[in-house]
Amino acid sequence: MSIRERLYPREQELSVLARHCADARSVWNLALEQRNSWRRERSQKITTHSQL
Repeated sequence: MSIRERLYPREQELSVLARHCADARSVWNLALEQRNSWRRERSQKITTHSQL
C-alpha cells in the first residue's frame, strides 16, 4: 500500500504555481499546433507543378 499525501500551496507559492501552469499550457498548445501543421504538410503530395 502506498502513502498518498496532498500538498497545499502556501499563499506565497500560489502566484508561482499559477504562472507555471500557464506556461505549461502555452508550451502544450504550441506543441499541438506544430504537430498538426506537420501532419498537414506531410499529407501533401509533391508534384512538378508545386516545385516550380
